[in-house]
Amino acid sequence: MLRWCDLVLRAAAPIVPYDIRRDWLREWRAEFAYTATRCARNGRRIPPVLLARALGAIVHAVWLRWDRWRVEMVIQDIKHALRSLTRKPSFTAVVVLTLAIGIGGTTAIFGAVNAVLLRPLPYPQPDELMRVYKTALKEPERIGGAVSPPDFTDWRHDNSAFAELAAYDNDSLALTGNGAAEQIPTGKVTGGFFSVMGTLPMLGRAITTADDPMGSRDVVVLSHALWVRRFGANPSIIGQQLVIDGISREVIGVMPAGFQYPLRSEMWTPLRFSARDLETQRGAQYIQVIGRLKPGVTIDRSREDMHAIGARLARDFPRTNRESTASVHPLRESMVRNVRQSMFVLLGAVGLVLVIVCVNVAGLVLIRALGRGRELAVRVAMGAGRATLVRSLLIESLILGLAGGGAGLVLAYWATSAIASLDPSIGVPLLNQTRLDLVVVGFAFGVALLASVIFGTMPAWQASSVGEIVTRIREEGGSTTSDPKRQRMRSLLIVAETMLAVVLLVGAGLLARSFERLLSVDLGFSADAVQTFNIALPDARYVQPLQRQAFVETLLERAAGVPNVESAGAIFGLPLSSFQFGISTSTRDGVTLSDDEQDALTLQVRLVTPDYFKTMGIPIVKGRGFVASDRIGSQPVAMLNQTGASRVWPDQDALGHHLQIGTRFGMGGERAGGTVVGIVGDVHDYGPASRVAPTLYLSHHQWPEGGVSIVAKARNGDPASLVQPMRALLHDLDPDVPMSAVQSMDQLSSAAVAQPRLYLVLIASFAGTAMLLSAIGLYGVLAYAVGQRTREIGIRLALGAKRGEVLRMVMTQAGRLAIAGVVIGLGAAVIASRALRSQLFQIAPTDTLTYAVVGAGLLIVALVASWIPARRASRIDPITALRHD
Repeated sequence: MLRWCDLVLRAAAPIVPYDIRRDWLREWRAEFAYTATRCARNGRRIPPVLLARALGAIVHAVWLRWDRWRVEMVIQDIKHALRSLTRKPSFTAVVVLTLAIGIGGTTAIFGAVNAVLLRPLPYPQPDELMRVYKTALKEPERIGGAVSPPDFTDWRHDNSAFAELAAYDNDSLALTGNGAAEQIPTGKVTGGFFSVMGTLPMLGRAITTADDPMGSRDVVVLSHALWVRRFGANPSIIGQQLVIDGISREVIGVMPAGFQYPLRSEMWTPLRFSARDLETQRGAQYIQVIGRLKPGVTIDRSREDMHAIGARLARDFPRTNRESTASVHPLRESMVRNVRQSMFVLLGAVGLVLVIVCVNVAGLVLIRALGRGRELAVRVAMGAGRATLVRSLLIESLILGLAGGGAGLVLAYWATSAIASLDPSIGVPLLNQTRLDLVVVGFAFGVALLASVIFGTMPAWQASSVGEIVTRIREEGGSTTSDPKRQRMRSLLIVAETMLAVVLLVGAGLLARSFERLLSVDLGFSADAVQTFNIALPDARYVQPLQRQAFVETLLERAAGVPNVESAGAIFGLPLSSFQFGISTSTRDGVTLSDDEQDALTLQVRLVTPDYFKTMGIPIVKGRGFVASDRIGSQPVAMLNQTGASRVWPDQDALGHHLQIGTRFGMGGERAGGTVVGIVGDVHDYGPASRVAPTLYLSHHQWPEGGVSIVAKARNGDPASLVQPMRALLHDLDPDVPMSAVQSMDQLSSAAVAQPRLYLVLIASFAGTAMLLSAIGLYGVLAYAVGQRTREIGIRLALGAKRGEVLRMVMTQAGRLAIAGVVIGLGAAVIASRALRSQLFQIAPTDTLTYAVVGAGLLIVALVASWIPARRASRIDPITALRHD
């Protein structure tokens, strides 16, 4: 083996510069001998890899030779490129700014995609974190599905795939004392939750299984942000008592900065289950489950394990678990399931803009390179070959690309800051984590280098043909008709630009049409001048239903006396607030329904006060609304929306019929329900794109809950003017009950379409940029072509051609390029628009009107862009043209 290595060294030695050859041979031979000695000492054979290292010596030799006589040439090319670019500042500025737009936009969107989809979640070993859902057997891998406490307990005890399972529930609790009362987003968690997340508190301890039993002392863990904001980062906070939701709780821990799960939680309290919860509430599905896999356990293995447990529960508890199973999904997948495709569509769209930018810049670079024929001819005459010219032109392109990448990073910094500050109501998780980290910066410069190669290679290769350079110099100053081959290349660039612009414009047009349809949906209520806010009465102080009913009634009575309040009401489950409270119907007209019938007649339940429908402008279609006498102790009454009435009594008038649902609202006694006294109009509770859910309305005065949304309509049309008077009323009633989620119904309506609006704005901006670049590119090519054909056009005019004919000739050339690009682009758009199918509402991806408008519009833009060079061509002076150069 050593002999073969020595032969390789001897073969490579002549390549090495003479003055360092001896040292080079000695160093390599010493390394080979050292490796051979070590192998002999350890009784091992010389590994074949030694020969591979000898072959590496050849690469090293080549590098030494190249390093000696190439580096200086590259440095000279860099200096020459910098001098050349500084002599043409307008060209350099246009190219750098154009690249900055493409690279900056692409980098910003990649930063968002990286934050939402690619960057590891901020927890130890995030790939081991799984969400576990209760799902239907017919959809075993569906993401989503709450769990009941008994099912969670069985999952926790019987599984063999998870190191730990924990449950949690989102809540919002009032923090009082130490300042004004404040409603704090809270995660109620079982012991083991923080072990599952793999994160320990920076101060104190976490909630453990010792805090789970009912009757254990009440404790709370604070987030770092809340600790700093509310308590001034006081390190002695551990052990202090805080009044939370009317209960004194001991602070046992403070989490490190950045930890936040469930999202937006600022404190955590124990989630406790009573004996009744664990024994009889198997149908009460309201908690979420998260777990960490045991080391070495795969997700497929965990799914098999949970499916087996689900099958056993279905056999043992058919009433609540038949036709259901458990599904397991990675935590990130469960968080981003609704936005993954949309984020990649945005990245693809901005990527198309970058390609258009590269094509546009390639046209500019090609035109400039072809205009440097004399310079290149001089270099050829001095002995430069094609490879030397290509290297020189590519280095110039790389400098432009890196400068564009640097400028693009500045734009990306502003854009990522704007993206990170977007309202969370948009519904894109982790979007606020968008930032320029090393991955994103590396991506930006990678894109810059790739763009340099894309827009630099073709122009450099075409402009550096030695034969063509000599031919061009022999021509009279380039005033003859341009070479058809080069003209075809520029025409292909314009067709490609136009095609890509069409794809983006069609996508933007489809989203715009879809958004228009969304806005035209009648939500079923009037949002004008309606202000809303939430209140949550502490359970510890408002134990009795009559206390909760009296508080809400008193607040609304006083609100009605405010001069600017036209009417006011309250609801448990405000529209467009993502509130879901689905309960199955247990009896209909006194007849207990079968399990299948109960599941089929699941209703969304809302508790409202008498003036709620009036305030929200929801029409009472039939019967009557709730009145003040519908209160605790009176005959229970109910109202249904039109969809619910047709679902429960499809062939009858629902008025006068009686139904009950499977909950008592914590009041004991009979199940909630009553005689149907009225039918109200349908409301899109979950946004314009959602179906109307069958909904049961009950009187809040008969079934009072402590957490409600107050709605108040302003006489002067300004809902914000009601906030301070209502805040004062609430403070007078109970200073420990804070006002939270203060929003007008117009804001809620706007937030319901915030995500499609964001996608529309981004795609439309990309499409507009693409159209502008396409028009600029067409203008540049035609202007250059007119300049190249100045003498030819002058001859035509001298021989009697009319100026209108010249104008028509240039416009026809532009029209052909535009039509070719539009036709090809429309075909490509038919394929590409399928990716938008899930984002469209009542619009087909092949909507004819959108395609027609885009095609016609882009043709008009192309003709307008070509009119200026065409007009200039028609005004050429024949005498001046014939004297040209």
